[in-house]
Amino acid sequence: MAYVFYDTETSGLSSEFDQILQFAAIRTDNDFNETDRFEIRSRLLPYIVPSPGALRVTGIGPDLLMDATLSSHYQATCQIREKLLEWSPAIFLGYNTIKFDEDFLRQALFQTLHSPYITNTQGNVRADVLRLVHAAVAYAPDCLAIPINDKGKPVFKLDQLAPANGFSHENAHEAMADVEATIHIAKVIRKGAPEVWQNVMKACRKSAAIDTLMTTEVPQIF
Repeated sequence: MAYVFYDTETSGLSSEFDQILQFAAIRTDNDFNETDRFEIRSRLLPYIVPSPGALRVTGIGPDLLMDATLSSHYQATCQIREKLLEWSPAIFLGYNTIKFDEDFLRQALFQTLHSPYITNTQGNVRADVLRLVHAAVAYAPDCLAIPINDKGKPVFKLDQLAPANGFSHENAHEAMADVEATIHIAKVIRKGAPEVWQNVMKACRKSAAIDTLMTTEVPQIF
């Protein structure tokens, strides 16, 4: 199956009270060769109050929020949906997407009266590169260079992890740049920890996960 790597930049952290301001995605074949890319921005909905902290991180200023030449939230969501359906079936991935970006995508689709479950229906499946990083660190610790903060703790933020592993990430928190950084990390993991990659890709399919649970011998503890 093809891979679809995607990322969003939003007006805040809550999918219930914020919105997607920028969406970017790259479709690749099974060997990470790019076959298509898509990017869109939308203007701020009139009832959304953006978080100053989010705008500081993304670099999106008031002039861009209110730019009348940008697509409306509805128009942008419709175009995102159309592109993702065009690319389906695929394995949808991103960096912390299942916990964050996926919620925003589903909320946007629901609010615009579309089925919100594009990434895990109609033959599509999903995975999360952040979880792949965690698995690689546990099972193939030499696969990735993990930054350490001043408290001696590992740092898994993409804007620090990608440069530590050879990706020039000057435009961090810009949606397309984050997608490219995510693809780079995915390549590093698949090359350095192929078994981890294969097992996670297998587990993102419900039937394969159930089969693994049913056929794996559980050690007797007592």
